[in-house]
Amino acid sequence: MSKIIAIIGGGASGFFAAIQAAQEVAQRNIDAKVHLYESSPNFLSKVRISGGGRCNVTHHQYEPKLFCQNYPRGARELRSPFTKFQALNTVEWFKARGVTLVAESDGRMFPSTNTSETIIECFIKESQRLGVVLHSRQGILSINQLEDGIEIQPKDSRPIKADQVLVATGSSKRGYELAKSLGHTITELAPSLFSFKIKSPFLRELSGVSFENASLTLKTSKKKFQQNGPLLITHHGLSGPAVLKLSAWAAREMKKDQYKATLLVNWSGLESMNEIEQFYLKLKTQSSSALIKNTAPSFFTKRFWANFIECLNIPLDKKWSELSKKDLNRVIEHTKGTPLEIQGQNRFKEEFVECGGVKTSEVDFKTMQSKIVPGLHFSGEILDIDGITGGFNFQNAWTTGYLAGTSMAMGVDRQ
Repeated sequence: MSKIIAIIGGGASGFFAAIQAAQEVAQRNIDAKVHLYESSPNFLSKVRISGGGRCNVTHHQYEPKLFCQNYPRGARELRSPFTKFQALNTVEWFKARGVTLVAESDGRMFPSTNTSETIIECFIKESQRLGVVLHSRQGILSINQLEDGIEIQPKDSRPIKADQVLVATGSSKRGYELAKSLGHTITELAPSLFSFKIKSPFLRELSGVSFENASLTLKTSKKKFQQNGPLLITHHGLSGPAVLKLSAWAAREMKKDQYKATLLVNWSGLESMNEIEQFYLKLKTQSSSALIKNTAPSFFTKRFWANFIECLNIPLDKKWSELSKKDLNRVIEHTKGTPLEIQGQNRFKEEFVECGGVKTSEVDFKTMQSKIVPGLHFSGEILDIDGITGGFNFQNAWTTGYLAGTSMAMGVDRQ
């Protein structure tokens, strides 16, 4: 009788693991079948919407140690896995299957077609070629450990005895429940990669204004966090890569503070107070006879600048020569750090991930196999691992899926 490898979760990591397991089974001529179960009608839903529908597959950083620095949780655990399958391997994997990945200036890598459908079609085609049996609308109700395997209970069929099982259900509540039922610990869960709700008169009329390299300092009740990068003013507050990265590093602290915190924003891209001061002193000297409102600094749009000085109660018809030292200092201080009060969070649908998951100390990161239940594996976002925005969460999915798929194929070969 053929051995059964059962993969629970039809997302990025589940599909990658299924393909890798099926490929190993074929190459080793093992009598085994790979089954993939997805509870929803559609496979790879998160892949489809990620990166604005373009799919940020990975990041153009081929040094594993440096790559690991982009994971607020899981950096240490991923060091060894990334030596076995890293971003460069991902690029080569897709290239071998006719998909070219292209790096953008910020390091994010997308399919050259600029559509996530290319990635989805690649996975579906490859899984079908290798004989993976795909089950949609077929969630798994329970998993039970047996003496000689693992029993899974699909929603609409009889119980199935599997020889190797992978749980790759992402941030699904059901996945966490399945893991807990088998004795695994789920660490504290919290949203990650979210935008900030800020109700400030200063931002009200500025939706759509962006900055190439803002510097953000977040003050929670116990810790301070800093991030630089692109920033976008929205109808609800602030978003953009700098905010998303900040939310990832401060995910648990912000949850504890109920998403109330103080944010200091340096809009200028200049690092020190002295640089900003010298910039404005030079601008004041060179434009002494000009109206302040008509001479926006190079790092501000005219609309932002007009709103900025108005919120500082500086008359719009005042000339630079008429600006007092006190008011100039206020301009400098608020450019360096405009204080804004965060009052909540908005989940960023394209990039949203969950902080927390299966406790990493309960998983062998050489194989992604459970240390509690032999033959049970975990990969992807269900683990207490999450990265910042930029392709890092998908790379975690590919790498851990690759290791799990390989391990399961070798496992059935030994059984």
